Amino acid sequence: MFSYSTVNFIFLMFVILYLPRIWCWFAPFKNQKRVFNYKKNKFALIIPARNEGKAVLPLFESIENQSYDRSNFDVFVVVKEYDDPVIEYAKKINAEVFVDTNQTCKGDCLDSTIKKILKKYPGIYDGYFIVDADCVLDSNFMEEMNNAMATGADVINAKKLVKNYLPGNQSTCNLVTACNGLIWTFMDEMGNRWKSDHGFTTMTITTGILISKKLVEKWGGWIYRATLTEDMELERDCALQGYKTFYYSYAKIYMEEAPSLEMTNKRRTRWMTGVTHSDLLYGPKLLKKEKTFYNLVNNYYVLCLWVVYAYVAALILIGGVNLVSGFIALFSASASFRYFAMTLYCFMGIYLIFFALTAMAILVSYDQITLGFVDKIKLLFIHPLFYMKYISIVAKALVNKEPQTWEVIERIKVQK
Repeated sequence: MFSYSTVNFIFLMFVILYLPRIWCWFAPFKNQKRVFNYKKNKFALIIPARNEGKAVLPLFESIENQSYDRSNFDVFVVVKEYDDPVIEYAKKINAEVFVDTNQTCKGDCLDSTIKKILKKYPGIYDGYFIVDADCVLDSNFMEEMNNAMATGADVINAKKLVKNYLPGNQSTCNLVTACNGLIWTFMDEMGNRWKSDHGFTTMTITTGILISKKLVEKWGGWIYRATLTEDMELERDCALQGYKTFYYSYAKIYMEEAPSLEMTNKRRTRWMTGVTHSDLLYGPKLLKKEKTFYNLVNNYYVLCLWVVYAYVAALILIGGVNLVSGFIALFSASASFRYFAMTLYCFMGIYLIFFALTAMAILVSYDQITLGFVDKIKLLFIHPLFYMKYISIVAKALVNKEPQTWEVIERIKVQK
């Protein structure tokens, strides 16, 4: 039905179209330029903590251990119920607690909290941190983020690492956590590093993020609530509005990864559905923006996942047609081998692009991954299959326009 040359041509076109993104992969082999700030800014640190329980304790301990002077930042913890045990934990670190019983998504939580802070402490804070309750901050996190403010960026993201790799947490570390943990390497060091260094919009994840006073006061709250991925809406609007973003690899935050495949799939289904819906919401607006060279390149980096979608969809279509043809040929006494071989060829065409991504991500983050050598080899070959699960997730998101519900995510028990 389709020749090998057709598949080869599709692969070649994909490589050409995706080459600017591949170029970003090599940025981490050169140290990022350090930034220093002599001004000690005043910060508000916001922690959404709905039904988090003791999962917040490692974060609270890391807040207490910050090298940045505690007098220069205040902590605000947000819960959903008045009897949430997190309230008592928050008091021990002198955090102020807000109860928002009406929150239906993280965006709602941020909106109500920021509005309360602006009303109660007008003009006090130079920047607003957002940190998820299951994270842990490096001891120099706030100091380095304050340094990054010297760039004049309105939105700053820290380097995201895997909390499960920290000493004492090895029982929560397996191939599932390692598979999903590679996404932060691909997103940050193999993506945001190059984009940040060259003035393009970075992928903004709303944990370990710092947003300037100027933007927060302009919004008067939190305006990104159309999907459950408020961070992806923020990124696309930064590109649309021309807000300056910055990624700083010296500020580090540790992210929790679920050790079960079921929970991991739930997390990435919710996130990837929001990514797709954010593209459908903001993509047309970005494409209508003035066609300057910068805007065209910036739009490419914001929306380049669609190059991958198109490539994968084309090979699935070709592979699917050949698979059906192969089964039909079985009943017509024709040779079906060539049809099945083409199906396998298409599968390998998808697998190999994810294998290349995996190999580079492991190389970049090799010392951070605390798995043994044999498990790292397993990771190299298993992760492409893990990533191929995104095919069905994205397909469902494109068909189902309904947003995912904000379900409570099960937390793992980790040590210090």
